[in-house]
Amino acid sequence: MATGNITTCLSYPHIFLLSLATFIPLWIWLEIIIKADPHPEPKLLIFFSILLGFLATILSYYSELFLYNKIGDFNNIYFFYSAFIEEFFKFLVIFLFIFRTKYFDEPVDAMIYMGFSAIGFSIFETFANLCKVLLTELYLPFYSFFFVIVVSVFRFIGANFLHILASAIIGFGYAFSIRMRRIYPFIFSFLSSVFLHFIYNLFIIKEDISLYIFPILWAIFFIVIIQLTILRKENGLGTRTSY
Repeated sequence: MATGNITTCLSYPHIFLLSLATFIPLWIWLEIIIKADPHPEPKLLIFFSILLGFLATILSYYSELFLYNKIGDFNNIYFFYSAFIEEFFKFLVIFLFIFRTKYFDEPVDAMIYMGFSAIGFSIFETFANLCKVLLTELYLPFYSFFFVIVVSVFRFIGANFLHILASAIIGFGYAFSIRMRRIYPFIFSFLSSVFLHFIYNLFIIKEDISLYIFPILWAIFFIVIIQLTILRKENGLGTRTSY
């Protein structure tokens, strides 16, 4: 039972709790991504990439709202297209504003910057979800605090993890497409990330099988680590001619 609105989440002390529960887990992921880069990117560009992730969230929200109004139900079709929309916009903003700059000069940068985009996307999405939890449990102050923390932890190993993995997979495919001067690696990686996102959505809404998604994510994580190792050994992007 909700006992407030969005302004409740923005008032003290709720904003303090929600900010900590949102930023601390994502700060951990941010540090992991930064340390994975052999040649760290400029801090200003990292911040800009995270802001682009914010933009991707807004674009995704309105696109998914339009999609829901057309479909009229949260069914499998909606979950697939919503996964496609989110992965598309996370990539598009980085492609338009980062991949065309001089700072995108190593293959591994594709995975790194896509990771930053996922961080920005997750900040908006996590804060909104935690706000919803807070408003639902607001009539029980102690339990509202407890549930916010629990959901934050599960998003750290679940939804946040998913966004970063899916974005890293897209970044890997994009880097190899540039190296090979073929679009097929990018298309394959993009569709793979969409399918992973779609499967996550299906698993997480079914309580009897939702926990099975976590070992799947961690198995894919080790694949992404291998991809990252491969790209770190590449010395340059080579030619950037069109696909």
